[in-house]
Amino acid sequence: MRPVASSTRARSVKVPPTSRPIRSLRAISAHPTLSRARALHCGAGASRRKMRRSADCRHAIRWLPWPRARRCPMPQRVPVLIAGGGPVGLTLGIDLAHRGVPALLVEPRHGPTQHPKATLLGARSMELFRRWGLDERVYEACMPQNDAYYIVFCDRLAGHEIHRFASPPVAAIRARDPDAAARWRELAWSPYGKTQIGQQALEPVLLKHAAALSPLTMRHGWRLTAFEDRGDHVLATLEDEAGASEQVEADYLVGCDGGASLVRKTLAIPMVGRGRMRSNLSFLFRSADFLRAHGKGLANLYFCFTPGCYGVFTAIDGRELWNYQFYWADPAREGADDPAAVLHAAMGAPFDFELVGTTHWHHHQSVAAEWRRGRVFLAGDAAHLFVPTGGVGMNTGIGDACDLAWKLWAIREGWAGEKLLDSYEAERKPVAIRNSIISATNSDRIDMVMAETPAFIGEDSARGAAARVRLKQRIAWMSRQFNSAGVHLGYRYADSPAVVPDGTYEPPDDPNQVVPSTWPGSRLPHAWLPDGRSTLDLLGAGFSLIGAGMDAEAPRLLAALCGAGVPVRTQRCDAAVLEGPRLILVRPDGHVGWRGAADPAEPGPIVARLTGRD
Repeated sequence: MRPVASSTRARSVKVPPTSRPIRSLRAISAHPTLSRARALHCGAGASRRKMRRSADCRHAIRWLPWPRARRCPMPQRVPVLIAGGGPVGLTLGIDLAHRGVPALLVEPRHGPTQHPKATLLGARSMELFRRWGLDERVYEACMPQNDAYYIVFCDRLAGHEIHRFASPPVAAIRARDPDAAARWRELAWSPYGKTQIGQQALEPVLLKHAAALSPLTMRHGWRLTAFEDRGDHVLATLEDEAGASEQVEADYLVGCDGGASLVRKTLAIPMVGRGRMRSNLSFLFRSADFLRAHGKGLANLYFCFTPGCYGVFTAIDGRELWNYQFYWADPAREGADDPAAVLHAAMGAPFDFELVGTTHWHHHQSVAAEWRRGRVFLAGDAAHLFVPTGGVGMNTGIGDACDLAWKLWAIREGWAGEKLLDSYEAERKPVAIRNSIISATNSDRIDMVMAETPAFIGEDSARGAAARVRLKQRIAWMSRQFNSAGVHLGYRYADSPAVVPDGTYEPPDDPNQVVPSTWPGSRLPHAWLPDGRSTLDLLGAGFSLIGAGMDAEAPRLLAALCGAGVPVRTQRCDAAVLEGPRLILVRPDGHVGWRGAADPAEPGPIVARLTGRD
């Protein structure tokens, strides 16, 4: 790594809007306007040199413009106001827009996050994106598709490899490769597996799609500063960077404004759980030398188990952008740890890199005590903070958004009662508690194994070799956390007031595998149909009544749904994965709301419960 001249003091640079999306950090230097901004922020000529520390450059990167959105006046009254334009807020806005519900989204940032933050999309999130065709857009922006998803364990990265796990490559999943299906059982549970994509690459995908949806209005450079629930509406105060403010009335406010949520703090809603756990330091860096330096090939995660440099390298784009999470960093030393010393120690050898940014952060296991108060809701990190182990946090937030969106739509369309909105907390809060505990437990296991690792783990000696054998056994003990299909696909809304129980026992909830079931509250199971579609493709925007067999009909139930104004479509499917009761009524979010062996004699109470009017 070459030293460079110290940067000059950063100066404010107005970056004009551009319709040219910036998909990677490399694109900064190729973009004429942004490369100029980068040079001004980092010092003369810095854009042409490798930088040891580029703290000032983070301002230029943070100001990357979003894809051009529509320009129109700030609306004065909206059905839904979304505070926060990260993946959760954008998903909520997109889902509402596809349902025809106007919403206003405000986000203080002018561009995508610089730091990748979350780096994994689980199978359920991809299934939800599939409804809008976004799964293909995500694939275009994710990690290289022909490489298997590897998790590698070493003493130091350039040292001894102790173990590795593999998951199917995206290309094999998309091709429905029979060899991959035979090797990886999770491919039977969903059309998707693990999809590695950093938040800095995912946000532009979501935003480009959102910008084309006319019901959604987005205002970047604006933040929510205050609000008041007035009973029949929420009065919100919005402020831009210059201090100008406007007031907007909304039927509902959704706080998707992150872990430091102003919405949650204004309502004085406490977080419950273990709270802050350990402290970490992340180094985001660019290096074309990284793969050469360790020689272990491309993997998604590389864990290092040497005392003094415990942590994990994460591939961000699979080519030149990487991140290192340095575990157990001392908060009192914030800013004192030398990136070169930390990264070279974890690698076990020197290598060239350019530091892009440094972030000091903490593991949490916390869930908001309330998710709804009146006309105000919490979603995503505003409602729950997770340990990143297993990549569950952002995915849980995406599930929050899609659960809430259809219920707000139902209220606006007039076929649901307010009680349906209460089911949001009843359904999503238990999922967040479950997922946060699983993630924290997985992190505890890694911490325990790392704490037991001796300093001589990397020695080329008899005791070093014996220590590596023991470590391999311990890694196998904690390996279940890396097979987490059940976490992403197996949750159920067991006690939801918007699900009709059938009196049968709930199938097992296993974080490591999926038990496909049409048990009420479960996600509709996936299976490939003869025409190449998934059972998931049978579902529409509203309710879907699926009958198994030509004589599986429910005229009374259909009449009750239509009479209540509930949108419903009918489908026939004989897939074995749907075996059980022959009639399955699936909600707009893809979860089973009711099932039965025959057309119910009294469908009214069923419809009332599913729509919050019981």
